Amino acid sequence: MAQNKRAKNQHKGAQQQECSSSQQDTQLPAPENAILIDGSILEGGGQILRNSAALSVIMQTPISVEKIRAGRSKPGLRPQHLAGLRLLENLSGGRLSGGVESSKSIVLEPAALQCGNFEGNTGTAGSCTLLAQAALPCLLFASPTGTQDMSVVGLRGGTDASMAPPVGYMQHILLPTLRRLFDVDITERLERRGFFPKGGGHISLEVRCLPIGAKLPAFNLTSSSDVTSVKLLAFSAGKLKGSQGGKPSIVDRLASSAIDVLRQNLGLDIEISTEFTEETEQSAFGNGVGMLLIATTSEGCLLGAAAIGERCKSSEQLGKAAAQELINDIYAGGCVDCWLQDQLIIFMALADGESSMTCGEPTLHTRTAMVIAEQLTSAKFTVRRPAPRSQEPWTISCKGAGVAAGGHSSDL
Repeated sequence: MAQNKRAKNQHKGAQQQECSSSQQDTQLPAPENAILIDGSILEGGGQILRNSAALSVIMQTPISVEKIRAGRSKPGLRPQHLAGLRLLENLSGGRLSGGVESSKSIVLEPAALQCGNFEGNTGTAGSCTLLAQAALPCLLFASPTGTQDMSVVGLRGGTDASMAPPVGYMQHILLPTLRRLFDVDITERLERRGFFPKGGGHISLEVRCLPIGAKLPAFNLTSSSDVTSVKLLAFSAGKLKGSQGGKPSIVDRLASSAIDVLRQNLGLDIEISTEFTEETEQSAFGNGVGMLLIATTSEGCLLGAAAIGERCKSSEQLGKAAAQELINDIYAGGCVDCWLQDQLIIFMALADGESSMTCGEPTLHTRTAMVIAEQLTSAKFTVRRPAPRSQEPWTISCKGAGVAAGGHSSDL
């Protein structure tokens, strides 16, 4: 009898799970003017959600995203993706349908994008910086609330995670580039680092919105220039701090292997400065080690590469790989690295006029970002491939939509 009851309960549970899965696969009702986004195209991951949701909020256009992460081993929304969507839902005062873990379709209906105080929490070691990527353009285009033109956002999760730019990249490359190109008022504060598997990190952002009617200016990042210096920033936290058994510490091995590759490729005369930080229990949660490389060119462009500690790779392997990635971007002859190229696409699409940047071959993330931007704005991108065996970089150009803060482009 007990076995039969257990079997019935198990069968009932399986039916409920199947029903829940079926609901997650079902197309959700959406407004007639919602733009349909295929979440499985090209990169097929979280970037489609971040960019389409951010542009939906800015353009005040509802979206319906289907086939979310369809090709992944665990399809549908993961906690970090859901956290990003919830954050943008709150930023816009809108409504998110299908916002449950493992959901393969969502509908986002934005309302009023206004300045305020907001929180985003992955609840895991999911990347805080990816939450920031989605929120930043939205906060610039938010409308003031009374006399408040500054938004404050607290982001919690992993600050230094694999498969995502670490917080240092945002601090030292992305935000300085945005300030240089657009003269925007954005400040960040790393409250605490957090690592896999528990997260526990905390980043604070303060973003002043653009004046009503203002537009981001077009930019030109195409001037060829030489690297004048490289800065190496490395940190260690928890049990990974210090040397063990008289051997060089993990962070020392990470840095020295990177410097060897840099010297071999850039020469002995290149200026390389180093800065090492041992995090305290207050400044970091858990055990972690990482390194950020920042190359500065004679034209003031910033290119970066990073290494985050991984159990399956030695410090030497990680250091060499990060340095080689930076060298590859330098040799490509562009003004942006392989990470920054895709992060600037949304700003090119929103800007007023024609923007251009040179880079290495556009990544899948970059190509995905261009497709999503063209679906949700009037922006038009062109990509120029260098001639065979040429030493020239690739060029990405965009006729921007000219979106005005507090309003939309006049040519939509």
